[in-house]
Amino acid sequence: MQMLLPWLRGERSPDSPAMRLLLAFLSALGRLLALYQRWRVRRYQRGVKHAYRAPCPVISVGNITVGGTGKTPMVIWLARRLQQSGNRVAVVSRGYRQKSPARVTVVADHDQVRLAPPEAADEAVLLARLLPGVAVLTGSDRAALIRHATERLGSDWILMDDAFHRLDIQRDLDLVLLDARRPFGNGALLPGGILRESPEALARCDALILTRAEPSEAVCDTERVLNLRFPGKPIVTAIHRPVCWVAVDDSGACVPLEALTGPVMAFCGLAAPEEFRRTLEALSQQVVGFHAFPDHHGFSAADLTGLTVMAHRRGAEVLVCTEKDAVKLDGLPVEMPILALRVEMAFLKNGAWLASRLDAVRRQEV
Repeated sequence: MQMLLPWLRGERSPDSPAMRLLLAFLSALGRLLALYQRWRVRRYQRGVKHAYRAPCPVISVGNITVGGTGKTPMVIWLARRLQQSGNRVAVVSRGYRQKSPARVTVVADHDQVRLAPPEAADEAVLLARLLPGVAVLTGSDRAALIRHATERLGSDWILMDDAFHRLDIQRDLDLVLLDARRPFGNGALLPGGILRESPEALARCDALILTRAEPSEAVCDTERVLNLRFPGKPIVTAIHRPVCWVAVDDSGACVPLEALTGPVMAFCGLAAPEEFRRTLEALSQQVVGFHAFPDHHGFSAADLTGLTVMAHRRGAEVLVCTEKDAVKLDGLPVEMPILALRVEMAFLKNGAWLASRLDAVRRQEV
């Protein structure tokens, strides 16, 4: 399936009869998934199934595609803004590929980070480390996570990460992130495309967040299509702005972006590794090598040794990665400097609307 990603994302057109036949077959399977999704939504709409109502406000951050749309920086922005108002915020998520078998895994409470990969999921650990004072809980039962956060940890706001599809939880604000350049991939549902649900499902959300929305004709086209399909739906545009380099060592020191001028060897384990490469290119970074591991890859000492050998052969002085990758390097032998790129959400349009909408939810709670 990994080999099909360029076609599933809409980055390439089928170039052979065999590929067209394969994609047509997979798309037919996707249409069955679409029928199931509609049936599932109707069961909640008709009251056959009932969603859990948390005792505090709940904000959902999700998407309708597989692969990265940049949800983590969005969750960080939301959590920090809520913290500024004196709230005790908890983030709940699935905990993809974590080793912990517990029904409720407390990666961090409001006092300290308690777990690290591989027992805890990499994204959850990254959130816990970047958000002091925010509780981070993982597990498949979101209602159980919310109950634990509110009843045992004293949380009074819940951020649900990757939760648009979680119809079993009521929410006060439903945000869906889309890649501004290719919001729907090739337009087909899994396994024929990258869509988890049909685009029509976006009618359920409160606002659309277009990420990687650097001004371009493709981004303008996406906005026009969304405005036509969902008139009146608020659309917020944003980019992931590099902030600094973070030393992957005991110091965790922040290094200014402009301080790194020599050749680097880059690596990552992301769903969309090409986005990291583009970011490095936009920084005018001299990338002499780039190695993409599978998404959520658990790094080993052998991986770092191999990367170091490649770096030396190509004249690189530093290894660079993302912060999500860096949390999985703890305890591994480091033979050359490693820097992780820190990014944050920066809004281009309607960021003030989103802030005011958050404030409105908060006032309703008060």
